Amino acid sequence: MRRHSEDKGAGEGGEHPSVETGAPKTRWPRRRLLRWALGMMPVAAGGGWAAFEWLDGWRGAAKVETDEEAWAYQYAYPATLACFSGHPNADHLLGLMLHFAENSRPTRLLNACRALDTGNWNRVRWHLAAPGIRDTLEARLLLELAERRPRAPDWRHAFFDTWQALGRPDFRKSTVLPQPLGMNLVFADIGALWETATEVQRFALVPMHLSGMEPHQEWILEQVRATSSVPLLMALREQLLGLGAKSPMHQGVLPPVEERLGQLAEPSPRTLQLALVPFLPASSFDTPFERRDLETLEELVALPVWKQPSSETFFLEMRTLFDGLLLAPGHHALLMASSAQSESLGSWLMRRAKASKAHLSGTDPQWMGKLLWEVGARLREQGSNLEMDMGLKLQVFGSELTGHGTTREQSIGAWMELGQWEDALKQCAFYRWPLASLQEESCAPRARDERVWMKSFAGRGELP
Repeated sequence: MRRHSEDKGAGEGGEHPSVETGAPKTRWPRRRLLRWALGMMPVAAGGGWAAFEWLDGWRGAAKVETDEEAWAYQYAYPATLACFSGHPNADHLLGLMLHFAENSRPTRLLNACRALDTGNWNRVRWHLAAPGIRDTLEARLLLELAERRPRAPDWRHAFFDTWQALGRPDFRKSTVLPQPLGMNLVFADIGALWETATEVQRFALVPMHLSGMEPHQEWILEQVRATSSVPLLMALREQLLGLGAKSPMHQGVLPPVEERLGQLAEPSPRTLQLALVPFLPASSFDTPFERRDLETLEELVALPVWKQPSSETFFLEMRTLFDGLLLAPGHHALLMASSAQSESLGSWLMRRAKASKAHLSGTDPQWMGKLLWEVGARLREQGSNLEMDMGLKLQVFGSELTGHGTTREQSIGAWMELGQWEDALKQCAFYRWPLASLQEESCAPRARDERVWMKSFAGRGELP
């Protein structure tokens, strides 16, 4: 394997720290190598992150023939995470990849993105001139982005203008780019941060790492009973539901969380979201509605506001809290804000409504349909992708129950349009580019109004 004597600029002074290209290569056991390479990251919240399915494709495309090259591909996963999050280990891991498999597509793509992220424009061009990647659409976009970024006001506009200038190329089937950055990925070892975090920071960390929180359960319960933060409790509730009913944390913490939310809703709830928690307890999501339930729901849907504070307000609060504590504080703040939207409330309302359809008589199904439509309207006003999607699903089913064909067609049309906005982001593969600055910068406009953010990529408005 050729050494990188010409590979200047990858680290300080033009060298790759800790990569001794002339020394014998150590063959570590795979488990030890990955544990070392991952370092402090990542820990997945909820169900885990999307698998890196493209690694096998990369191996096949590169025609790996030696043990050294085969082991080098083990670095691709942690190196990609490091590039997404801006982890300090990124340069070291990317240097190892260059040493073992310099002309592989993942090596060159990740190194080019890291160079672009750090403003090393010449290194971007050097990496993208390598065989195997230089003639790809992905390389063309990165080269154009390297030209535009120094003159652009920020990363997102530089990327957006680059994609537009290239004719809006379609990267949905790209075998060069990794899978999207999962919103439920936590770039930290929460356990290691626990001792250095303040008490306020600790409670905000809990929803992101419930699987490791059993030793702190009594402390968590104290915080639950004392807090008045509805979004924090909603985020915690959402993650607890994801653990499953047999989880000790689910069994021990979820009932007190729901009890506290019920207390905060009394004597009269301020928002429909808060009011639905005691109305839709976790123990009854398959139970059909009785007529008295519909009477209660009718009172609740009169509330004009879905949630308070807004997703943006809670996002800004969490980002300030995580700044200096976590890598990619905006990413983690958006994770919390998304969890606090409590999409499960809409899902469970839908599930109970479907279970009720055969049990209701007379005009009660139409009545229930109207109530679902009103809940959907409150959700659609929020502007996040999750809330809009759930709101439209409720309205589609609600209009089926009421028998209003026109409103059903309108709801389906709006839901299809939302899918077109999603496809536009998939077309440019926005969340697949391992550029920490670009990904982090996108969090604030998404928290402010994701509808506006998505529509701009579909050509329906200005990029925020």
